[in-house]
Amino acid sequence: MNKLFPIESDHPLFRYFTDAERTHIERIGELRQIDPNEFLIRAGDADATLFTIEEGHLDIVTPTLSVIATVGPGDVLGEVSFLDDSPRATSVRAGSERVTVRAWDKRTLSEGLAFEPQLLAKFAVAMCELLVERMRDMSRRV
Repeated sequence: MNKLFPIESDHPLFRYFTDAERTHIERIGELRQIDPNEFLIRAGDADATLFTIEEGHLDIVTPTLSVIATVGPGDVLGEVSFLDDSPRATSVRAGSERVTVRAWDKRTLSEGLAFEPQLLAKFAVAMCELLVERMRDMSRRV
């Protein structure tokens, strides 16, 4: 548990935001609809957009389209490329249902939080904790 900010939400990206702060961050993002079998992310693409799943489920797939994992509401995708501008490591696509995601491109989010250091700090801490959780999860699987 983080000692800097009290937990306000169970969503991994918004865990330290008040409702008003979360609404502000959400408004910076853009809602997108992903049709069945449409790709949200393609491995190798250069894109620094961060996503959260609002409704529906997405499949993380291999190059042969085998499903590795399925993610759903509240899950965060694209955090590594968002942070370091690296090419996408894996592909993500909708299954048989339409999916709603919220997307933040790096530039728009940075500009939207540029004059709000408290929100930026909360966001940065939540992102760090999200990455640590992913690392712990991977180490458990090895």
